[in-house]
Amino acid sequence: MSRQKKEVIICLMMFVTLLIGCGKREEKDDNTIVRAQVDSVINRDENVEDEKEQEGEVIVDEPVKFDCMDEITEASPDSGLIQIDDIIIQYGAKFSEIADAIEKSESTYEAEEYNVLSFVPAGETLGIRFYKNSKQYFIIRVINRESETIELKDCVLYSISVLDEAIDNAYYAGFNNNEMNYSTVKDLMKDNKPKKEIIGSDTKGNKELGVMYTVPFHEDELHIYFIFDGVTNKLTTFELSSQKLDDVAWPW
Repeated sequence: MSRQKKEVIICLMMFVTLLIGCGKREEKDDNTIVRAQVDSVINRDENVEDEKEQEGEVIVDEPVKFDCMDEITEASPDSGLIQIDDIIIQYGAKFSEIADAIEKSESTYEAEEYNVLSFVPAGETLGIRFYKNSKQYFIIRVINRESETIELKDCVLYSISVLDEAIDNAYYAGFNNNEMNYSTVKDLMKDNKPKKEIIGSDTKGNKELGVMYTVPFHEDELHIYFIFDGVTNKLTTFELSSQKLDDVAWPW
């Protein structure tokens, strides 16, 4: 082979090598461009999330549903037991016991300011509202039934009101996880005749039915007030009290 032919072949081989090398670099460059485009999309999505957080967007958690505890389902209506969320409250209990149970709940409540060591004169009463998610949830009312001044922690529960915001997580003795309405409550209280039934309206003017039962409780009487929606018959709120309310004072 002549020297001139060898030089031509070498030049051709070098040219082919350069072409192959350029192809690989272009492929790499293309991949780099694609990767950069993907990264920009990912970063843009992350930036949108960051902007939402910076704008103070509030993410609301779904409310927790608490099931009716066995202690409630197995109790009789004259036991005075009530459940709110994961709290069991005994009618007639000392406020110190109730405050302790509320403190141990997995739910967080805000309450009107009180001091368990504050003085309560003989015969005086005190009502404390508890809030959940900034909405009224239930009301505890205690009384000093002693003949002398005692501390708030030693006062006893004489009334408790479950408000409509809590009704889906509140159960009275004998309740279960089924929806409570006029028929189910009547069946639950079949051994007790209603002492009173009255038609009223809530704050929005919606018709409601109020039913009062009276059951013996130790040496006293316990009055149980159930309020039902006038259209759906669903239980909307209930209250336990040692006081017999007049028509005006019903928990509408």
